[in-house]
Amino acid sequence: MLTSRQRIVGGAVDTAHAYVVGVGNRGRAYCSGTVISRRTVITAGHCHGGLTRVFFGTNLGRRSASVQVETSRRHPEYDPGSLQNDLTLLKLESDAPVQPAPLLRESMANSRWYIGPDYTFVGYGVSDGVAGTGFGMRRAVTFPILAIGPAQVGGTPGTIDATQFYYQVPAMNTCAGDSGGPAFLVRWGVERHAGVTSFGDDPCTLDGVQARTDYDQISRFIQPTIDEFEADNPCRADGLCDASCDVGPDLVDPDCADRHCGADGVCALACVSPPDPDCAPDDDGAGE
Repeated sequence: MLTSRQRIVGGAVDTAHAYVVGVGNRGRAYCSGTVISRRTVITAGHCHGGLTRVFFGTNLGRRSASVQVETSRRHPEYDPGSLQNDLTLLKLESDAPVQPAPLLRESMANSRWYIGPDYTFVGYGVSDGVAGTGFGMRRAVTFPILAIGPAQVGGTPGTIDATQFYYQVPAMNTCAGDSGGPAFLVRWGVERHAGVTSFGDDPCTLDGVQARTDYDQISRFIQPTIDEFEADNPCRADGLCDASCDVGPDLVDPDCADRHCGADGVCALACVSPPDPDCAPDDDGAGE
């Protein structure tokens, strides 16, 4: 059974990933997402429809900062049956109050570079699937993945296509409020957006599938849409670092993250191994 994700299972409250956000309507968030450029948020294709606001902060139960959505664009090849190409991009009416996360601008494969290392999954889903409580608190969990599509994987999906990857770890999972939330992979000390939480088993005790956001999707859908959304922004995510964008105290051009991992007066939240000393510990960056 394909079930949209409901919670981070086996994880902990997360105050580090300020660029992970809640997406929904004026009344509430109901999916997760990630700021990937100053005015662009990525979330799941199955979350599309009625998305009018993006919420910031660790705890969406508080009076969260928010920004209005100007327009949205679902992947043109999204399949609601198989959830292939399960991606949506949102254009914000104004700049996000947090720095954007860098994209994984390389092609994933079933090799030791991608199968074996830990990925960090983040979202706002409920923490108790039986009681249905805990939604709105950002949580993170870290574990490796099993396969990158296309592949026969068994479990809930049986097979995954070239737009997906698969994981199965006991007592750890993503699961509907986590839909659209990211999977980050650390490359050369910088965590990069590699996938979007898509679907898995119910009650989220077995496995899950992510929609890939690596090079193929970047070139075919993500980058052309960012370029359209932010045509007048020289600091947008485009794979090229514009050093003039980053004068401190926070990173503006996500493509410059790896240049600011040392003590230089610019906080790059994506620098995680080791953390950027210019970033305050547990600084959510959303004005909570």
